[in-house]
Amino acid sequence: MNLLINEPPLQVLPSLAVKVGLNEAIILQQLHFKTLISTHIHDGHKWVYNSYLQWKKEFPFWSEKTIKRAIRKLEDDSYIISTDEFNKYKIDKTKWYRLNYTKLGYLTMGQHDPSNETKRPDTRGQSDPIK
Repeated sequence: MNLLINEPPLQVLPSLAVKVGLNEAIILQQLHFKTLISTHIHDGHKWVYNSYLQWKKEFPFWSEKTIKRAIRKLEDDSYIISTDEFNKYKIDKTKWYRLNYTKLGYLTMGQHDPSNETKRPDTRGQSDPIK
C-alpha cells in the first residue's frame, strides 16, 4: 500500500470515536501505543509523559488549546489518569499519563455482545416470489 506521505499514521477506532469523541479517540489510541513501548513503571503501571507542547508536535493539526481540552475531557471522564508527582522538580509542568484500562474495558466490553446490537426487523420472506 502506498501512502501519500512517508510518516507513521495515526489510528482511530470508529466505535471508540463514537463513544468518546474523535479527538479524544485519537489521543487514547496514541497513548495506548506509547504505553505499550513505555519503560516507565510506577505503582505497577506503565506511564507516558508529555508536556502540551510535546503533544502539539505529535498532533500538529490541532492547537494546544484543542489538545488541552481533549485531554481534560478524558481526565474528567476517567479514561486517562494523569499526575505530575513523578517529576523531579515542582516547577516541571510535564504530566504523566496512563490509560484507565478498567474504564476502557467497560466501554468496549459489550462491543460484540449481540444483546447490545440494534434489533433488526424480521426480513424473512422479503425475497419470496409473489404468489
